[in-house]
Amino acid sequence: MGEVMDAGSHPSGEGLPADERTAALREIERREIGDPASPPAVPRNEWWRIALRIGVSLAFLGVLFWRLPEVSLDELFPSPTASTWWWIAAAVGVHLVAYVLQNVRWSAVSDTLGIPLAFRRLFGHLLAGEFVSNALPTSFGGDVVRVLRQGKDVGDYADSFAATSLERLTGWLVLPLLSAIGLLAVPAYRSLGAATTVAVLTDVLTLAALVAILWVAGHPRGAGRLVGRAGWRRYLGAVHLGIVAFRGRPLQATKVLVAGIGFQFLQCVSVWFAAKALKIDEVDLLAAMAFFPPTAVLQNFPLALGGLGVREAAFVLFFGALGVSDSRAIGLGLLVYLVFVAASLAGAPSFARGGLGGPSQRRGRARIPRRVEADAPGDPG
Repeated sequence: MGEVMDAGSHPSGEGLPADERTAALREIERREIGDPASPPAVPRNEWWRIALRIGVSLAFLGVLFWRLPEVSLDELFPSPTASTWWWIAAAVGVHLVAYVLQNVRWSAVSDTLGIPLAFRRLFGHLLAGEFVSNALPTSFGGDVVRVLRQGKDVGDYADSFAATSLERLTGWLVLPLLSAIGLLAVPAYRSLGAATTVAVLTDVLTLAALVAILWVAGHPRGAGRLVGRAGWRRYLGAVHLGIVAFRGRPLQATKVLVAGIGFQFLQCVSVWFAAKALKIDEVDLLAAMAFFPPTAVLQNFPLALGGLGVREAAFVLFFGALGVSDSRAIGLGLLVYLVFVAASLAGAPSFARGGLGGPSQRRGRARIPRRVEADAPGDPG
């Protein structure tokens, strides 16, 4: 192994046990990313972008009503009963539990990257981000809020960017996995024509994109070249170091994956409960597992506000193939959107407080090494 020296020619971890030396090397790599000279500015809302996204959502919904002549506003939602409200409340409650598992995933990623925070404080940041993503019309996403708030606490926005990015990327693995389970469990789902084709194609392309991103981000000649660089490149360098860290900690990777499966599974349960509220018997748990994950992938493209319109069109395609009327499928999409918004309201207090109070845990600006040798533990060969 090449000797790693700091700027003052002091060996880093020399003579320490292997585990401690590995931890020291990771700390050097992490510090090599550094802080920006000044913290990133909180993005401002660009109202033209908000108006554009709202316009796209309304256009999607308008096209659905225009191109589907059987759709009637009166048929979107059945007359509510007491059980309707109970199922809606259960859907919201399950979604809140899903947020807890998402925070477990984010916390595990952050711990692996060496930027741990108290679970409760991290959960506040996550809820604030979900509130921004789902309940507020903004031109920036909730992940920006999460990166800024965690970065403020731990003293490094690049590391925070890496933690949020890797936490999100796990969904690209879990969503196709859940969809595949649903498709394999019910043979009829594999012969639904366009619905099956779009679902399978979305799953395969999502996995292919994940593999490509991880290969580029984890390869020393990919994002590895950006370690220690300045500007926006340092953020991609931090993602590379995060992937390197996970290669040396398989148990942490397993924890992240299990939490991610639980998070996405509960979202499918929430969709199933919403279908129960609308008395849509064709959409059971396996149907939600088969077709909501590809819907979640499609609605995350930054076109519409909160996926509004995209989600409803996907439900018409997927659940219409199961015999659900176009009106009821659109109604289910709108109810799922409202459930997500209602659950994200739990983040309103954290968002209002700003989440930036309290002492920053900013690391000291110690002298850092000029480079880390390529054969450091966990570094790809």
